[in-house]
Amino acid sequence: MEHYRYPPVEADRIDPFDSEQAGPQYVIFGGPRSTYAFADPAKKYDGHRAEWIPPGYMVLRYGQKAAVFSDGEVVREWPVLHRAPSGDPPPARAASPHAATLRDLASSHATWLRSVCGYVVKTPSAPESSPQDAYDRAAAWELAAEASRSEGRAALWFVYGAENWH
Repeated sequence: MEHYRYPPVEADRIDPFDSEQAGPQYVIFGGPRSTYAFADPAKKYDGHRAEWIPPGYMVLRYGQKAAVFSDGEVVREWPVLHRAPSGDPPPARAASPHAATLRDLASSHATWLRSVCGYVVKTPSAPESSPQDAYDRAAAWELAAEASRSEGRAALWFVYGAENWH
């Protein structure tokens, strides 16, 4: 699995499959790569994040580690501290397609955010996978356990936010 060199301070980088750190860990997924895990999502580094995660036509997704699995068993789990964006369905459209209100647009944005959030399973060598219903915790845990049986280790992340990155 390839990583962006973020966080830029090497001492702040945590192996995404680490199960020793007791506190919450975060990661940023961007396209087929991710950052290293890190403990402080609010920490500001000199420069702009684009120096370490090049902008492109992709979505950055922000996740928190929920569990690490090894050979089908949970090695460690962490409480998920973030809630995903609301997924309320957008209100009925106005009669004219050009009469969309800010509320319609905001609701559509929340629906988009919900579609890119949820549980994600990562293994050291395989691309990301996610359950059909990304918000089904039990299904996500089963997928992570199964992935760790074939790959040796798997990390389960809860993606709670996203932004366009271009």
